[in-house]
Amino acid sequence: MASLRDKIAVVGIGETEYSMKVGRDAKELITEAIYKALDDARLTTKDIDGIVTEGSWVPHILGHYEMSYNLGIHPNYCDVIGGSGSGNAAVFHLAAMAIATGRADTVLTYYSNAYRTTHHQGYERHLTEGAKDTFEVPYGGSVDPNIDFALIARRYAHECGLTEEQLSRALGTIAVDHRRKSILNGKGVLQEPLTLEDYMNSPMVADPLRLPDYCRWNDGACAWIVTSAKRAKDFPHVPVYVTGLGYSSQPEGQGDYFVQGDETYYYKPHKAVALNRALEMADISLNDLDFAQVYDAYTMMLLLFLESLGFCKKGEGPAFVESGAIGLDGSMPINTHGGHLSHSYINMASHVVEAIKQLRGEAGRGQIKNAKFGMFDGGSSNFEYVTIMRRD
Repeated sequence: MASLRDKIAVVGIGETEYSMKVGRDAKELITEAIYKALDDARLTTKDIDGIVTEGSWVPHILGHYEMSYNLGIHPNYCDVIGGSGSGNAAVFHLAAMAIATGRADTVLTYYSNAYRTTHHQGYERHLTEGAKDTFEVPYGGSVDPNIDFALIARRYAHECGLTEEQLSRALGTIAVDHRRKSILNGKGVLQEPLTLEDYMNSPMVADPLRLPDYCRWNDGACAWIVTSAKRAKDFPHVPVYVTGLGYSSQPEGQGDYFVQGDETYYYKPHKAVALNRALEMADISLNDLDFAQVYDAYTMMLLLFLESLGFCKKGEGPAFVESGAIGLDGSMPINTHGGHLSHSYINMASHVVEAIKQLRGEAGRGQIKNAKFGMFDGGSSNFEYVTIMRRD
């Protein structure tokens, strides 16, 4: 994998508006995002000869064949990888291999959620997952992760010796931080100010989690275009190079939304393995990262993932976030646009676009000064992908 370091670069990005209800289906949103990415790179559909997307939702929303036919694209290479958030972080692994081996020159990725308008992800799919169906549902377990994460939060507080007030303060700090970033970004679906007092007085959804602890399902789409590093300097924007790629997995018993497992509160040590592999390829250390985009469907999930990735030690997540470390001026800015919690729930796709904007210096009021290295991880599944990007 070391041979893939700095072999490709992002040269075009596109995104639609993010809204609680745009009123257009995912196909329309994807088409808009693709054309914006093409315009951003000064390319046409005839220049695209590769397509790589995540593999869980895109094939059912707008598959490669239909999209190519409609837009006049004739790809030499098409593939899918991973699913949802993990897939949107993993696509760079396939794109790098395709371009490095000559299977494609210019690769397109696209993704959309139109949850509010047409596309709804049913949690009943978890009933088909053996561990949950066998060991949790018969004993009152939920197929709704909104409830599961309340149980996980309770277990975490018990294991770490946190009072309810201490847990709420830590989770509230994350929610307030992400709302502030969304407001600075200006394009997020949630733009109303949120204070810690507001958080404490907000409605309880599943004790101990309140409304701001949950992401918001919304409509929107993202697309991006990558090409070889050699060609990238011929494009209008600052090239953003893929410099580190890492992957790791863990046993099924500790997977998506399973409360059961050896780690009883959703801790995922394989995330640090993937991140360290990406850092090794990039030949940098954790301290060299200027920001990180991390999957954050719930404040509790993000707290655990910060520990799992190694940004702080196990059980020290509350102190880490309350220190201000994850803020735009902190030691490790996290989700600089407001993340899933406040900006948009596009299964890491908007996180990817935000990372590219940061490295281009185009993140507006939420810009990290002199950002050179940034990372994004691949979601909440058993399969963890980490991608590190850089600029010259």
